[in-house]
Amino acid sequence: MEDAPKLTVREVDYLLTIFKKSKESGYARNKQVIQELGVSKSTASLMIKKLKDMGLVSENNRKFKLTNRGEEVLSEKLWRHGVIECALSYLGVPIKDSCKLSWKMDPLLPSEVVETIWKMLNKPNKCPCGIELPEKPLKKPLSEYDICVV
Repeated sequence: MEDAPKLTVREVDYLLTIFKKSKESGYARNKQVIQELGVSKSTASLMIKKLKDMGLVSENNRKFKLTNRGEEVLSEKLWRHGVIECALSYLGVPIKDSCKLSWKMDPLLPSEVVETIWKMLNKPNKCPCGIELPEKPLKKPLSEYDICVV
């Protein structure tokens, strides 16, 4: 995968929400994103436009989905989340806390560091919550994976 864009925690929240809603019904609507994230219509619209401009989200008839690029980026984020969560849990951080903290720590850690952590932990394939981590590279559709958000 080419270099993933640097995303904020909030941008990842939007990708996760669009992904979850798309898993349920094939797409996400603006109203669902607004309700899930507790944001205003204008805030959601601006962020979705930004993600569309980045090539991560597509829109058809006011229905949103992740693009292939969006799925690649989210797959990487889910994998990184799981690795960081495993490391924190290994260090004794309670699972609930390690899950929340890993989303916040992810943007701060270079890929090489996360890769090293993964190897040092004997290449875990599940997070401490028991959710399967996406494979690198993806060998099955992202929609077959669950999201670890405790």
